[in-house]
Amino acid sequence: QAFELATGDYLFEPHSGEDYSRDEGAWSAWKLELQLWGAGGAEFVGGAGGLMVDVTPSLFAPPPGELRHIRHLRPWGLRAVLQEKYEWPRGAAAAFTRFLRPMLAFEPSQRATAAQCLRHPWLRP
Repeated sequence: QAFELATGDYLFEPHSGEDYSRDEGAWSAWKLELQLWGAGGAEFVGGAGGLMVDVTPSLFAPPPGELRHIRHLRPWGLRAVLQEKYEWPRGAAAAFTRFLRPMLAFEPSQRATAAQCLRHPWLRP
């Protein structure tokens, strides 16, 4: 929600296309999110026992972790999104990225707590 408040946009908003559904767009956004935050990307998604393969096998085709209808995902780092799309200065984008990344850790035990977030330098004047 911090990204939405800062930019007025969703960080990941799924869309449908001519040959794929909004649901598949949501899965591709999730896969892209894994790649952006370093949670294993294709290895996690398509590996043995990978969560998405178990839940929605019809969305995937070989090689493991690839989506059937969406062939090209453009990984776009958070800082680059803020700089390129929203024209944030490099320093501001880097500082906000350092604030957000701990909250978005894939592993829940590794995520920043609310108390940690409130102590983050980005919230200090």
